[in-house]
Amino acid sequence: MPSSDRLTLNVRLEDAAALAFFFGYLALAVFFQELRHEAISPVNVLIIVPAVCLLLLKELIQYFVAGKEGRSDSSEGLGEFIRPFWVILRDWLPFFMLLFMYYTLSGNATHMLITHDRDAALIAWDQKLFGFQACVALQRIVTPSLTAWMEFAYFFHLPNIPIVACFIYIWSPLARFREMMCGVLVLTGIGLIGYVLVPGVGSMYTLRDQFTVPLSQPFVVLNHQTEFIDFARVHRDVFPSLHVGISFIVWLYAYRNSRRLFWILSPFILSLWFSTLYLRYHYLVDVVAGLILAPLCYFLSNWMFKRFGEIKIPVWLPAGWAASIRRLRLNPEAKPGSASEGDREHP
Repeated sequence: MPSSDRLTLNVRLEDAAALAFFFGYLALAVFFQELRHEAISPVNVLIIVPAVCLLLLKELIQYFVAGKEGRSDSSEGLGEFIRPFWVILRDWLPFFMLLFMYYTLSGNATHMLITHDRDAALIAWDQKLFGFQACVALQRIVTPSLTAWMEFAYFFHLPNIPIVACFIYIWSPLARFREMMCGVLVLTGIGLIGYVLVPGVGSMYTLRDQFTVPLSQPFVVLNHQTEFIDFARVHRDVFPSLHVGISFIVWLYAYRNSRRLFWILSPFILSLWFSTLYLRYHYLVDVVAGLILAPLCYFLSNWMFKRFGEIKIPVWLPAGWAASIRRLRLNPEAKPGSASEGDREHP
């Protein structure tokens, strides 16, 4: 096929990490469901396929947008108005990919490879490594006021990522923001693999006969918050603790970009880690795994970002499409992706 019938998409590393996860998960899902003569889950289509299309569409749009620099007709004003919003959307899309990645494991997807829960093994690991069950031992310090703070701290996991990401996006070079996005995506992907390899429902359910002190607190709004979290979470998401892992790696990126922000976040992050045990969501081994995984992914993703900031993906088109593309792109000599790479300033 002639080279004119080929596009070269410059896929950012953070997007490539998400694509690798989606394609890998879809391949495994199809393989194991076919092996067991099961119907392909609609979740794979409703979540994975749109996510992949969205990521690739973003790069295709960027390919065409990059070729319209220097346009001087009457639509230039509209293009210049849209461009900053497009750039922001392109930069922040990996943040939404985190949600897509997490919800690929909704339903029975965590039993794709291991068809039974591994809570008994996690309990045994806790007993062997630490000699006790942390969530049961913490009953002696349970109070309504402490429970209220723990529920707030656990919920802080949700705003924590955008708070740090917004700070870095506004006050640091774009490369630092992309570095953080890459790190969080890599950690999330590895953590979700852990959910598939070690599915578990958590101590809240498996050790409930050992809990004699209820987790009550006086604030109704926090009760609704807990109900929402329990409704929205994947039911087998304990090992490793992504609440701990993601908050830790985000904390590391906060330290890298602003020591003041790091210290401001410290009491919330440390409380969040403690809350995973206090509120009986995780075993202690889950927390330790998250604490180990975060710095490993931090250094791995930073190394990957420096070495492979972008990955070039050739896309071959059917014969005859190249002529249409040349007509659409008013500046056919421009290099794909030239408008958004390098040391681009924020809009």
